[in-house]
Amino acid sequence: MISNRFIRLAGALVAPVLAVGALVAQAGVASASAQWFSGKTLFVAPSGNQNNDGKSCHSAGFSTIQSAINTAPDGATIIVCAGTYHEQVVISKPVSLVGQHATIDQSGVTPTFTITLRGLGQQVIFAAVIVVSSHVTLKGFIIQHAEGEGVLAAGLSGPLSSIVIAHNAVVHNDLGGGVPPQSTYFQCAAQGQVPGDCGEGVHFAGNVAFSAIRDNFIAFNSGGVLLSDDIGPTHNNLVEGNVVTQNAADCGITVPGHNPGALNANGVPQPSVAGVYRNVIRKNVVTDNGLKGEGAGVLFANAGPGTASYDNLVEGNFIAGNELSGVTMHAHTIGKTQFEDLNGNRIVDNVIGENNTGGDPLDFPASPQDKETTGVLVFSGGVKVRVKIARNLIYDNHFGIWLSKPVKAFGLGSNTFIDVTVPVSANN
Repeated sequence: MISNRFIRLAGALVAPVLAVGALVAQAGVASASAQWFSGKTLFVAPSGNQNNDGKSCHSAGFSTIQSAINTAPDGATIIVCAGTYHEQVVISKPVSLVGQHATIDQSGVTPTFTITLRGLGQQVIFAAVIVVSSHVTLKGFIIQHAEGEGVLAAGLSGPLSSIVIAHNAVVHNDLGGGVPPQSTYFQCAAQGQVPGDCGEGVHFAGNVAFSAIRDNFIAFNSGGVLLSDDIGPTHNNLVEGNVVTQNAADCGITVPGHNPGALNANGVPQPSVAGVYRNVIRKNVVTDNGLKGEGAGVLFANAGPGTASYDNLVEGNFIAGNELSGVTMHAHTIGKTQFEDLNGNRIVDNVIGENNTGGDPLDFPASPQDKETTGVLVFSGGVKVRVKIARNLIYDNHFGIWLSKPVKAFGLGSNTFIDVTVPVSANN
């Protein structure tokens, strides 16, 4: 849920931040370089054995995915043959992991991968697949039944790039939540009345850039896709062509600023330190998320002072049936000398159906607007927010676009509204 994300890792939990170096203005690199995937091919099968010749699924040399990764040279392709693999998979080198009717199932698996977090010390990571290397492709798998994330990528020792998560079904993960949480995983810890989301289905947790989450089916997790900057900037990534649906407790696609180092004391962005920026969310189907909790179709928000989620693009998506507004932006109330940044986000050329089906009680509970269906909502508790909302088709809502007082939106006249009672409610 929204407030859970903001509290959980925004301050003391942020690990040391590493500089990313030069930034590229255009968003999103969608594939890893071919040079990294020209090495040896290894085969994994449930019947695999080191005495086999290792040349096919019928004579696979490995019976576990992790043993193949540990043995593989950089640039290898690992073919995971049909079967169910009960193991936690840690990808710590540049390899291409290709499933052929293969399932990574966390049922009965005791996770062992640990990291050290500031303020929390050593923590076990409960994700099913953990990516801590650049130039990694993960495709063709069913990934299920993890207490934490289905897939987690994080630049723990430096920036990562050219990660491709594609053509997977990431389903029925984040099982450790609840109040009290069923898991000891720190991502599942409840915050007051808000149960933990356990990290959501696919999570880029920081220091991840020029990577892609593409053409996946992401469903029945607590939330769908999460791009955050907990351990460094997350930028120029592509989230494209996914079906993100029925993630019951949280948002479909969430792009929040968690890290208070994203802005300096004068409110100037520090893109080499933190921030979630210049990511592209394109041509996804985002439906029926957050229906048992609080979840938008696509959410941009900040945790508090110093945090930033800016210059991102939401384009060409179909968004409908979500518990909060189809595209929601929340900027919370902060002190007069403090800063956060939600500026420059663009919502263009989307088809947005009925959303806010459960109402948005977080920022204006006394207002009648919170219970009305709404296509796009941008709320600020006082911070000036400048966004572009243009050329969208918005239908079957009470409010097409709802903007609070400090918000300035450009392109409003170019949107099309069908069966919308109030097309634009601005500066309320």
